[in-house]
Formats: sequence, C-alpha cells, structure tokens
Amino acid sequence: MRRVHLLALSMCAFVLPEAVQCQDAARQRWAPVRADDAVRMDTVRIRSGSDLFTSYVAHPAKAGRYPVVIVLHANRITEPYIASTTQMLARAGFAAIAVDLFHYLPGNESWEATRAVSGDTINAVTQREFREPRMLRNIQSAIDYMRAQPYVAAGGVGLLGFCGGGWNALIASAQLRDVGAVVAFYAPVTLSDVQHRSPMELIDWMRVPIQLHRATNDRFVAGADVDRFVATLRAQHTPIEKFEYDAQHGFFAWNRDGVFSERDADVAWTRVVPFLEANLGKAIGPRALAPTKSETSSLPRQSPSYVLLHGSTSGHFGH
Repeated sequence: MRRVHLLALSMCAFVLPEAVQCQDAARQRWAPVRADDAVRMDTVRIRSGSDLFTSYVAHPAKAGRYPVVIVLHANRITEPYIASTTQMLARAGFAAIAVDLFHYLPGNESWEATRAVSGDTINAVTQREFREPRMLRNIQSAIDYMRAQPYVAAGGVGLLGFCGGGWNALIASAQLRDVGAVVAFYAPVTLSDVQHRSPMELIDWMRVPIQLHRATNDRFVAGADVDRFVATLRAQHTPIEKFEYDAQHGFFAWNRDGVFSERDADVAWTRVVPFLEANLGKAIGPRALAPTKSETSSLPRQSPSYVLLHGSTSGHFGH
C-alpha cells in the first residue's frame, strides 16, 4: 500500500506592505515568487513508495476549501517559473502543488546547479530512472497529500503541465481517477519511448476536459501531430479546447530570455483560469481507465528527443 509522508521544510506566511499589494497583478506574475499576504506558500517533502520528493504548495490564505491543481514541470521543478505558477494559481483561488518528477537527477538543489550538469549525465540518469508507473505513483501521492489538507475541496483535480509535464499530464489523465481536467502547454502528443507510452496511444481513455496551448513556432512539437490529436479527441467527444500562439516553445516560462512572450503568456493565463474554474471540484464520475503499462503488450517506440536549451548543458525531453 502506498504511504504518503510529509516532512515540512518551511512554513512561511507572507505579508506585503499595502503599497506593494496595489501593484498591477499582471506584473507580479512574471517574476520570482514574492511575499503576498493573500497566499500561503510551503515547501514540503512527500514520501511515495521508495521515493521522497520536494513539492511546492500554495493556497489562498483566506479560510476555505479550494480545488486542487497539480503543476508538472518541464526541465526541473527548480526552474523559477514553476514556483511562481504555483503562486499564481493560489492567487486565482486554487490549492496548487508542483511535483518534482525528476527528483532523482543530479543538481536538483537549485536551477543554477541544474544548468551546470552535463546533458550526457542527465540523459543517462533519465533513461535509467524515468518510468511511467513511477511518474503516476508520485502524482497520485501528491494528490493524496492534498486530499488530506483542510483547505482542499472535494472533487476532481486539475493537471497543468509544460512540455514534458504536459505530456505526463495527458498520460496521467487516462490512468488516474482523481483527474478532472488537463491543461497542457506545447505537449509532444505523439512522443513515446521505452519508459512511456505516448498520449496518442492512450487517447481512447482521455475523457476529461482538455485545454491545449500550442506555439506555432515550436521546433519540438509538430502542428500536424497536435491537429491529429485534437481531431481524434473531438471524434470521440472528449471536451477539447486548442489555442495557438505566434510564439516559441516555452513561451510561458518568464525566466527564459528570448523565448518568453509576456503578451502570449498573459492571454494564455486568461484562458487557463476560467477553464480550471469551470471543470474542477466536481464529483468524479465513473469512467474506464487505461491499463497500466505493465499490462500492455509491447508497442512500437520512437527514440526519445533530447535537446539542450538556451546554452544550458542540462538537456532532456522536458524542455
């Protein structure tokens, strides 16, 4: 039986001067996490089987119960925009948790340390350690942790993922009963490897509402693949929204110079929040779930797509 164990690393209630509170909320989004008396933020560690991983947790400071959103990173949980996205969700009225799915990789203590690790090292460890069942177990453990918190509402939870995180979010939505909706930014919907099936392979079991955000100048995710994925979802009557942006892959990540597009990120956020509000916190109805990977016969795989990003020596499919 899975055990979920919490070790509190830091508990901090943030207070802002009134003048700072009056600043434009949009300007507070695209910057490092900052003190905000409307939001409570914690860093916790969660035990999931033999794994012990870090998570960022944020929720409104005001007493109440809020729907849950699981944030799934691309490169690493320490990339600065992941923590700020978690805080943004809390400002919008959600209880959010960012889950470290790559906790076993070296250089995980900070984003600066991550970027000093060689791509070859990252790739070798990833190919050895990154497995679909492990990823699913750790997401479920984060959900279980949130379910136990007094500020969390009952009902379906959301998955919000970026690139590899969006890929994982789609895969998880077909296999985890707690999921009520998915938001995926520039997810490689046809990518599979020896560790994971592709979202396309699991599409028959994707029945919860999905919102996709695609960059038209994406070098890593083909538009034709996304179009085919969306057409298949629509044909099986899965609620699906697709939005396109004249931007690059990773445009939501404010810390990526030359890639981040504030205009497009602002527009995307105005779509993400209402979608999550409309679809989370509802009772979870019965639906068929995909068989686990161990129960599935061998399927053709393509080689993983590993790249180096923005001069970093740490590269893997989570761009």
